Amino acid sequence: MNTLRLCFWAIALFVATLVLHTRHNTFPFYYHPDEPGKVEQVLGMRPWNFHHPMLLLSTTKLIASSARTEQTVVETGRWVSAAFTAGAVVALSLLGYMWRGWVVAILAGLTLMLHHQLFELSHYMKEDTSLLFGITVAFLGAYVFLQRPGTAAAMLLGAGCGLAISGKYLGVITLVIAVPVLCRRNVKGQPWLTAFVTMLLVFVTVNFPMLCDLNTFASSFSRETRLVVEGQGEMTQSVPHTRYWSIFLTNTTPVIWVLLLVVMRAAFIRRRDWSMIHWIILLFPFVFAIALSFSPKDNDRYFLPATALFTLLAAVGVGEIARHFVGRERIVEIIVGSLLILAQLPSWTSDRGGLIKYWQAFQRDDTGELTAWLRDNTKPTDILAKDKKVRLPNTERHGVGPSASPLPNTILEEEYAADIGSIPELRAKGVTHVLITESTYKKFERAGLKPKEGEVTKYESRKLFYATLRRDFDPVRVWPRSTVIYLHPGLEVYRIAP
Repeated sequence: MNTLRLCFWAIALFVATLVLHTRHNTFPFYYHPDEPGKVEQVLGMRPWNFHHPMLLLSTTKLIASSARTEQTVVETGRWVSAAFTAGAVVALSLLGYMWRGWVVAILAGLTLMLHHQLFELSHYMKEDTSLLFGITVAFLGAYVFLQRPGTAAAMLLGAGCGLAISGKYLGVITLVIAVPVLCRRNVKGQPWLTAFVTMLLVFVTVNFPMLCDLNTFASSFSRETRLVVEGQGEMTQSVPHTRYWSIFLTNTTPVIWVLLLVVMRAAFIRRRDWSMIHWIILLFPFVFAIALSFSPKDNDRYFLPATALFTLLAAVGVGEIARHFVGRERIVEIIVGSLLILAQLPSWTSDRGGLIKYWQAFQRDDTGELTAWLRDNTKPTDILAKDKKVRLPNTERHGVGPSASPLPNTILEEEYAADIGSIPELRAKGVTHVLITESTYKKFERAGLKPKEGEVTKYESRKLFYATLRRDFDPVRVWPRSTVIYLHPGLEVYRIAP
């Protein structure tokens, strides 16, 4: 009977998460800088580049086999991302059940389902959710194996590792979970062989195209490694840095902070009673976050596995608090658990966080409004110079909606509008308007970022351009940068024509 209830809960949680996380995911495919390239690979418009393993793209291609447009493929890919998120939420909820029973299972499931970071990343055709899915399956397999060692548990653990490595190259960290679990001396047979064969079968099945083109794979893997070590683009930063401390604060709540302290206190007091897997789950997100701080390439989405594990630990903390109220455990769990869940809805920081804020952000489209404004407030003969992150529709980007057709203006585009020329040079070229994004020029104001060796001249030139433009001209229209930067990157329009 309990197994039947668990199955019903897992299915209901998966469906509810999938439905919630696929709302408002129809914004144009070219808003996210990485999605057009993935879409073109799925459609066969360009060869596989293997910047990441194939789990996301292979699954999307299988489901979207009849798709013919970029927008259809990207929306399918976003549904796949949301499905991976839903699977991860279910895996962590089941893990919570095995650890502390039904209360923790329900709290973990609902809190993760309503978490703004999981909700946001489900809306992109990106590999972060596929990595999370593999990691959570590996954790679930490790827990099952330590409770009931056997072939099925070893296969589940191996499948989780295979899925994680197929999600992103970083998924190899699941071996840190699997190896100590499988090498326990009191386990009969050779479970490590079962897990390894399963992992290999999953990896080969998912990544067969990559294994058939090892030269491209080697080149792409080298590229990804170089980005991790050196940073992305022309800028880098000193390591270790504290960027992920602010990301931790953004992706957690005061309720989670308190509950994490409760779990750490319980671990210290009952340290002899905690098994290996409990310690692995507790330490993993902290070690993972510290490891991230040693790479100059940073992004809050890289923090997703730590976010998910911290949230699970917070749910466990509810059970730890209830232990101290003998006879009133249930009411304490209801009160503290409700606080944990409800804390996911509002924003706890000035600019980020809170499911409500992200839900609202995905319903607004600043780029669409900018396109309509330009259509109404510029002449067809006006020439526009813009940052690449101002993602206006063009003949290769059809998008969706009435404002998505290409503008009649001549548009000059570079990664940085500064690279098109100085203000006098732009005027000489007949440029009437400059369109920039806060996401671009803020790079030159952020503490900790600095140019790579050999990029100092370009860095200073770009920095001067944006400073001059914003000092000497008043913007004629501004859409402030806000939650979900791909829809709200901070758009500013300047008229520079005499």
